[in-house]
Amino acid sequence: MNDTGTPRRISKPRIVLMIVIDVIAVVLAIGFYRWLLPLDPDAAVLAAVSPLVFGGFFNLVIALVSLKP
Repeated sequence: MNDTGTPRRISKPRIVLMIVIDVIAVVLAIGFYRWLLPLDPDAAVLAAVSPLVFGGFFNLVIALVSLKP
């Protein structure tokens, strides 16, 4: 017989932290893109993608730490 117990969930403060990280990443991505676009369009795209990947990584870490058994 399986013991179901309570389902694991991410707490509200951690969800807020994840949203804040996302907002900061988007603001940085837009800023880097607008700053580098006149200089080098290819570098502007890479500079915009990197904060988004970084923010996504931190969100993944927060989710995995929150849902550990």
